[in-house]
Amino acid sequence: MPSSTQQPRTALLLIDIQEGFKYPNHWGPSRSNPSFEGNITSLLPLYRDLISSTDSPSQPSPHKIIHIAHGSKSIDSPLHPSKPSFAFQSFAKPLPHEPVITKNVNSAFIGTNLEEVLRAHFDGQPGTLWAVGLTTDHCVSTTVRMAGNLGVCDGRGGEKGEVILVEDATACWKKNEEFPFDAETIHAVHVDSLREFASIAKTGEVETLWREWTSGEKSEAV
Repeated sequence: MPSSTQQPRTALLLIDIQEGFKYPNHWGPSRSNPSFEGNITSLLPLYRDLISSTDSPSQPSPHKIIHIAHGSKSIDSPLHPSKPSFAFQSFAKPLPHEPVITKNVNSAFIGTNLEEVLRAHFDGQPGTLWAVGLTTDHCVSTTVRMAGNLGVCDGRGGEKGEVILVEDATACWKKNEEFPFDAETIHAVHVDSLREFASIAKTGEVETLWREWTSGEKSEAV
């Protein structure tokens, strides 16, 4: 994870935090991480504050928020674009200037311009991509793996950037009552397997870093 004195270009990717995931019977009998909603509710305003503290007419902020929405091709899915439940949940609603990218498969990079958006933002410099959202074992996992494989955070000269999964700002479901693994086990196994592709952090660690960056920028502006 970046240090408190090193502030690279970064992006926060919020994956599929949509009303449709409030339909528990559709996704499974139980969900992991009861702290998910609270952690997103805490993280998002902090990152927006960081953006505000580093933004100016002459020098746009080096930080960017990108919202991902899943548009299911199945009319029966709560995430079909025709359904009210396709909308973002209230605590993760995009602001008017924050880009929204809609995907149709697990990876947010397939059939979208996400790679181009990220490469343009990082501008050939090594940077950091923070990933949060739903679900740990499907769209979050697939997107994080592809981000690592594509090297979207890497510098033009091959300098390594960093993809960071905020593990307690994601959640997943047990598949059915007969499935032998509970939701917390599924969550933990998928997070651990993603260490091959990303660094793993906790909400508290990330919040501390963002606050330090924000307070540093505000101090310099005084």
